[in-house]
Amino acid sequence: MQLTALALAAHLTSGGAAGSTDMEVLARLCGHSPHQTAELLDRLTASHTLTAWQQCRETDEVLWHIPSSTAQ
Repeated sequence: MQLTALALAAHLTSGGAAGSTDMEVLARLCGHSPHQTAELLDRLTASHTLTAWQQCRETDEVLWHIPSSTAQ
């Protein structure tokens, strides 16, 4: 889970509160399948490390938001 959080942090936008990347890229960086990565994103949301995440099925892009207090 920590590796996934680190990979997400590396893909944050310049504002630091949101990020996006391709699900295949994120899964490869984390060493998991896309399905396992989605489960880890759910766990990060449940632990309040992320406020939300979503995947666009047409483009396979994953978008996420982190809590504003973390984005500094």
